[in-house]
Amino acid sequence: MIEKIDTNKIEKIIFNYLKVFGIILLYLIWSSIPLLFLRINNIQLPQKTELLISSLANLVLLIIFIFIYRKKLIKDFKNYFNKNIKDNLNESLKYWLIGLSIMLISNIIITSIMNGKITDNEATIRGLIKLAPLLMGFEISIYAPIIEELIFRHNIRSITDNKYIYPLLSGLVFGILHIISSIESPLDIIYIIPYGSLGVAFAMLYRKTDNIFSSIVVHSIHNTLTLLLLLRYLL
Repeated sequence: MIEKIDTNKIEKIIFNYLKVFGIILLYLIWSSIPLLFLRINNIQLPQKTELLISSLANLVLLIIFIFIYRKKLIKDFKNYFNKNIKDNLNESLKYWLIGLSIMLISNIIITSIMNGKITDNEATIRGLIKLAPLLMGFEISIYAPIIEELIFRHNIRSITDNKYIYPLLSGLVFGILHIISSIESPLDIIYIIPYGSLGVAFAMLYRKTDNIFSSIVVHSIHNTLTLLLLLRYLL
């Protein structure tokens, strides 16, 4: 007997995939939209001016995301910070340390294999931190943790909540988008491991707690500590 196809279920699955893809695409192109809209050639702009325009655009996107997800953010904020904050923070730090350990170990191995080469993403971030530390402080410690956790953890979970597939998919997409501009040879793909390991850890944490602030908090802690280390090294 042929089972009846649930068209509503299929439509919902397709919609979720399109939504996730659309949100990721919007995230990738958002900062360049003002330049395109104003017909400004970014090559002609001073780098600091371009970063300022990008940061203002990202602030607008952050406000839009906070408004769209305001109910979830308010609910999760109260549950995370008002109910047993110590246990919540300990759980967040535990998963972060696991992801961080894998990231550091894989980074050491990969750096030795690649003769000290770093990704274009990391090189760009270092240059921008040196150029405008305050703007990059906003980008790294506030904007990225909130936006990226909503996109790569919360939204990707709408595609699948499988305890194996979801963390791997979240980490894979997270890792790819952090290295895609740096891929010059097939060997460069191994940089997915250090970036993706944190993505997997954050996804596992979010799936266990069902609270987006679990991953936002440790993502912000991780980025802020990285920023402080780079500031000490670069300035």
